[in-house]
Amino acid sequence: MNPGRAASGRALDRLLGGIISRYLLSLAARPFVGTLAIVLPALLMERLLRLFDLVASEDVPALSVVRMLVDLLPHYLGLALPAALFVGIYAVVAKLSADNELDALQNAGLSLFRISRPFLFMGLVASVLGLGLYGELQPLSRYAYRAAFQAATQGSWDATVVPGELIRVSHRLTVTADKVNRFGGRLSRVLIDQRSANGVEKLTTARTGRVQLSRDGSELSLVLHGATQLETRPGREPGSAQTPLVSMNRPFDLLLARFRPRGADEREMTSSEIARAEKHPSPAVPLHRLQAEWNARLARALALLLMPVLAVPLGLSAKRARRQYGLVVGIVLLVLFFHLLQLAQSLGSAGLADARPAIWAVMASFTALSVWLFRRAGRDPGRNPIDPLLALLERLRPAIGRHAAQTGAAS
Repeated sequence: MNPGRAASGRALDRLLGGIISRYLLSLAARPFVGTLAIVLPALLMERLLRLFDLVASEDVPALSVVRMLVDLLPHYLGLALPAALFVGIYAVVAKLSADNELDALQNAGLSLFRISRPFLFMGLVASVLGLGLYGELQPLSRYAYRAAFQAATQGSWDATVVPGELIRVSHRLTVTADKVNRFGGRLSRVLIDQRSANGVEKLTTARTGRVQLSRDGSELSLVLHGATQLETRPGREPGSAQTPLVSMNRPFDLLLARFRPRGADEREMTSSEIARAEKHPSPAVPLHRLQAEWNARLARALALLLMPVLAVPLGLSAKRARRQYGLVVGIVLLVLFFHLLQLAQSLGSAGLADARPAIWAVMASFTALSVWLFRRAGRDPGRNPIDPLLALLERLRPAIGRHAAQTGAAS
């Protein structure tokens, strides 16, 4: 063989391979981002509804709710990422298979592994990012959310007055008003009880008033109009006075009681902190909980590597069955896998079993199934091991549709 011709042939293969890889990556990017943009807000919506209840019942500021939602993003991103990666790759492979583009690539001499290389690269990148997401970002954001939740529900007075309610600003200052304009800080029929350390008590009533914070939030200003003051001193007769204007200023400390230190829960510890803590475990966070958490995080990150391995053979089935059937089977497998992983972790955290063999048994089973499906699809593209299952779903579809219609009519 001519060495020059062989070299030019390899160069051409690399050029075509690069073009095909970029083409497949560009196709997969849109469904991946689209699925992530749909699943992530849907997951956040459930928590947002619960936070709205908190706003209504606890009078929590809307800004605190926004902050808590931001802190929850890494948690729900970790749930949405595997689904988005699987659906994005599945959608591309299913479309290429149904349009016979994959057949053309394989007839050109490209193996299924070579065609899947850009998808496997996506899984590798997602897995590396998952190590940082599950191991570093999620623990920190979980602690930040819990701290923000406590600050929102158990924080100190925020300079608002509820009509008819006694507000104990401090142990020597109490404020109440019959009517309150919450947006302007205006009060009507105000009563203020002040007590000093030397036993002097001053009771102030006013027709109207205004309460507000200084720009830096360090001082509270309360201006009363048409005020009457009754002052009582130890050993003296009470005295009263009327004044058209009373201005009261006092320091206002918005600093909250410090939330507990991070690390009382292993889910708030980063992976590097867990690795160090395993050498010297504490009674508060025993060794079996640390091991369960660390191994579960690693398994979730490595599982992202398997999303393309599972999505490609299931996507190939779209040529012989309805496209949604393979997607349903894949989603069911993913849900089952992550639930079993969570079950193994929970058993280990509770001390009922060693989490490590249980977690990695689940991981090994899922890996073996995904690799087996991928290799079978590569050896015999015309046949897929899940074809009988998809054919069964196709036969059951009319019966399921009739049952759903009868159930809807009965209700």
